[in-house]
Amino acid sequence: MNTITHTNPDGQTVQVNVGSYSTIGEHATIGEHANIGSYVNIGEHANIGSYSNIGDNVTVGSYANIGSYANIGSYSNIGKNANIDEYVTVGSYANIGSYSNIGSYSNIGKNVTIGNNATVGEYANIGNNATVGEDATVGEYANIGLDA
Repeated sequence: MNTITHTNPDGQTVQVNVGSYSTIGEHATIGEHANIGSYVNIGEHANIGSYSNIGDNVTVGSYANIGSYANIGSYSNIGKNANIDEYVTVGSYANIGSYSNIGSYSNIGKNVTIGNNATVGEYANIGNNATVGEDATVGEYANIGLDA
């Protein structure tokens, strides 16, 4: 991983750790001390919050927002205009649909699919291999697909 200086659209320069073969789209904003793995593609106008970790082989769609201190697992796909609030953990191989919203402090398991335009409330937990359908809403503090 290499530390680079990235200039955000507002002119602010930040130190970012970026893995090999990763691309940062035009007008994307990257928060300070973010870690971006190898083979990551960050779309234009996307926002990656400070201290966030993006695993290897992740795609972040254009205009998507990933909040500060979020962790995105390897091989995941974050759709265009998706919003992932701060302190969210998304497991490996997850697919977060376009225009979806994941509330703060939520945990999304491995191999989870969140449909387009779906909403997951704050502090929700979605277990491994679960699917949340398009336009669905999962309430705050909900637990779905977790082994009890």
